Amino acid sequence: MELLKEATESRHKCEQMKQQEAQLKQQLSLYMDKFEEFQTTMAKSNELFTTFRQEMEKMTKKIKKLEKETIVWRTKWENNNKALLQMAEEKTVRDKEYKGFQIKLERLEKLCRALQTERNELNEKVEVLKEQVSLREADVDLAVQVLQSCTLNFHEELGTPTDTEPGIQPDVESRAADNSEKTVSTSPVPGTESVD
Repeated sequence: MELLKEATESRHKCEQMKQQEAQLKQQLSLYMDKFEEFQTTMAKSNELFTTFRQEMEKMTKKIKKLEKETIVWRTKWENNNKALLQMAEEKTVRDKEYKGFQIKLERLEKLCRALQTERNELNEKVEVLKEQVSLREADVDLAVQVLQSCTLNFHEELGTPTDTEPGIQPDVESRAADNSEKTVSTSPVPGTESVD
């Protein structure tokens, strides 16, 4: 009887062990499936991580390149800004010089107009003086002719030939010329003071 009980208990335990084995196999297969999923996920995550790391490296290189370009452009901008400020300063100086030159040019134009007006006035005065001198020369010639006629009349009245006394007529003419020159030099000419 005891052997039957032990056999039945052993059989019962064996069945329980078989059931536990089946359950454990099911759990093991489930764990295996999960482990395969985990490995697949890990592989995918490794690929993603590798891709992400490569993209990070590319982005780092691009960032360094952009930083270098930024430094270059910043340097160019600073140089251009300095050149622009220098050009503005030079423009201010040139504007001042241009205004100064304009003022000088206006003064020179006024002076030129004044000198031209004065030159025209002096030319008019010179023309007047020339006319006066020509009139005085005509008066001197007339006076010489009158003196010559008077000398001839005087010699004719005396009955002396003019050839025997050759020094009389030139002396009279020289005296007449001296008198005319004295009258010309002593007579005031209008406008000569303003000419000097």
